[in-house]
Amino acid sequence: MWLICPIAGVGTRLQPFTYSKPKAFLKVAGKRAIDHILIKLKKTFPQNTNLCFVVGYKKRMITEYLKENYSDYFNLHFVEQKPIGYEGDIPFFSGLGDAILLTKGYVEEDDCFIFLSDRLPLEDYSSVVLKYHQCTCDGVINVRKVENPQYYGVTITDKDGYITKIVEKPKEYISNLAVSGAYLFGKEIVPELFELLEKQSLIEINNGEEHQLTPIIAQLIERGVKLQTNEMQSEMTDFGRPESLIDGNRFLLSELKLKDPLYENLIRTGNIKDSKIIPPVFIGKTTKINNSVIGPNVSIGDDLVIEKCVLSESVIGDGVFLKKIISSHSIIGDYSVLEDLIKDKITIGDSTYITTSNMKSF
Repeated sequence: MWLICPIAGVGTRLQPFTYSKPKAFLKVAGKRAIDHILIKLKKTFPQNTNLCFVVGYKKRMITEYLKENYSDYFNLHFVEQKPIGYEGDIPFFSGLGDAILLTKGYVEEDDCFIFLSDRLPLEDYSSVVLKYHQCTCDGVINVRKVENPQYYGVTITDKDGYITKIVEKPKEYISNLAVSGAYLFGKEIVPELFELLEKQSLIEINNGEEHQLTPIIAQLIERGVKLQTNEMQSEMTDFGRPESLIDGNRFLLSELKLKDPLYENLIRTGNIKDSKIIPPVFIGKTTKINNSVIGPNVSIGDDLVIEKCVLSESVIGDGVFLKKIISSHSIIGDYSVLEDLIKDKITIGDSTYITTSNMKSF
């Protein structure tokens, strides 16, 4: 079986964070989003499984990181999806369907497991593989009931769990059973999948349009291909939008097993002084917290200084300096400096500077 991860896109919904890094590199609960996903995959698939990444935006950053950290477990392969245009300095691509088509030379005669880099089930992917081997079907799509189906590909199923219809981001409600970032196609239908993807790739598209995967799956269903759903029972973390990133942070923190849940070592070393930590909170390396109340549900990166702050339900990047900040439901990018601010739902990218003093660095 081949594993496929399309990771070429810019992640425009997460700008300004993605100006300086790919969306899969956002750090939540102590790890990058892509790390959380690959750890789940290692629990499901054996060592030396073939894994192909379709790269594009920030391709060198992604490729070097994955080779350094995961080449000892997976047989890594990379193919590049070229931009079809630019808006300023930001490239845009022709979509998920065309990204998967680029892997044809690798997986055309094998089972194909496709996973997205911005979706993470809190359970691992084993249930998808098990469902495929247990049922009489041509493939399995991971699904989850959601409150906002307009953001996802949505499925309608019959009483036996076979998909009868699939629609990408429906404007009108048809179902709340959303595709959850994982697709398994058996080797018998993989050539047909690539045939349809190739035909779609020849259709001209305008700026902002994309060749998607969902219409191809719809065509497979119309041809009589039997696709089952695998409905997850636990939550799905969506790293693709700021509001869902905050929710995902909460879920990931809830399953963390901290070695030092009372932060006794940080208190003993003096890195936490005169402060209250309300779990669950993840605190990165060499972070100093003074006269602050942190938590619940806060992810803090490495090398931070936090003074006189009250923070909850937030994700804070690496190398940040915060002083006299009261905030909740915020995302603060790496190497930012913020001072004297009372505001919820702060969303700022890397290297942002907001202060009322003459301080230039820390």
